[in-house]
Amino acid sequence: MLNSKIYSNFYNILEIGDTHPTVIMGVINLSPESFYKGSIYKGVEVIKNAAEEMIFNGAKMLDIGARSTAPWSKKISIQEEKERIIPALEIISEFIDNNFILSIDTQYREIAEIAYDLANKFKKKIIINDVSCLKTDPKLIDFIISHEIPIILMASKKIPGDLCKIEEIIEELGKTINLLKNKGYNEQNIIIDPGIGHWVEKKTYEYDLKIINNLQKLRVLQRPILVAISRKSFIGNVLKIDDPKDRLSGSLSSTAIAVYNGAHIIRTHDVNKNLLDIIKMAEAIRKNQ
Repeated sequence: MLNSKIYSNFYNILEIGDTHPTVIMGVINLSPESFYKGSIYKGVEVIKNAAEEMIFNGAKMLDIGARSTAPWSKKISIQEEKERIIPALEIISEFIDNNFILSIDTQYREIAEIAYDLANKFKKKIIINDVSCLKTDPKLIDFIISHEIPIILMASKKIPGDLCKIEEIIEELGKTINLLKNKGYNEQNIIIDPGIGHWVEKKTYEYDLKIINNLQKLRVLQRPILVAISRKSFIGNVLKIDDPKDRLSGSLSSTAIAVYNGAHIIRTHDVNKNLLDIIKMAEAIRKNQ
């Protein structure tokens, strides 16, 4: 499984790869339209406390997002996204260590520019997390290239998460990686995400189960693999649990399997000791297979 090593060192701050511990990315959700209401943080002190707790419990990255990308969610303007994300980014940037990387969950260059400028003001580093695989706003491509900003690419063809099978996920991610490389972008700055979740009607929960089961196939792209499975609908479908707040056990068991199958980063709403223990056990079993 690990015969061809995957490794990246982002900003010489964060090492991610086969021989390094799985990175936990905590979700700072600023979007009231999101599917999991228990993950939404509102107010400066609430956001600050949530971020501090996640870092204390082991998160090595925080993913700050202000726009829900669930297909049934109310759409918001870039201005609304901006108004939500700026105060949160400012308060978090004030207290986190300079050796901490913030992930900005956006599809738009305008938001990325603001986040980059704010991060620079506080001497912090950012990664852009684009669920559209750079399809929503092509202007974002030149921005991340010119500023050498690392990128998380979620597999998408026309709209976020519209790919169902692992083969088409690999194909589409490969196309975007090659596009960036041909423009002079350093592929070591790329993280890939297969896009687990009920993003489009045709994508039933069985596809998500197969993606998790086939994560090792993504290794052909030779990039660190991020998996975002926390509280998602496929868990509800399998366990017959409608409310995301009751899907914790399903999230944790799915996380263990994803880590065993080669995930390098886990994006989660739940950063706690139980998660750390589960990940460590999955890593230990994987290393001794």
